Amino acid sequence: MRHNLVLPDLGLKDASTTAGRWYVEPGGVVIQGDRVLEIVTDAATVDLPSPVSGRLLRTLVEKDQWLSVGQHLAVIRCDEAND
Repeated sequence: MRHNLVLPDLGLKDASTTAGRWYVEPGGVVIQGDRVLEIVTDAATVDLPSPVSGRLLRTLVEKDQWLSVGQHLAVIRCDEAND
């Protein structure tokens, strides 16, 4: 099963939001709760955790790219145990 990693509403109204660094490269394994992507805003820097365990298939945004709430950031193939 594939899971789309989506940018949640971080509750920072009117804050400019960009992608920071990826902590996991495509092909890498992620465990639910592991940090996957650094999110940079005017107000704070936040590590976005993985909501599922699996393998990061591909990233959909690049470092310093502007982001919006609900935007798809990456695709994770979930482990069979999570299907």
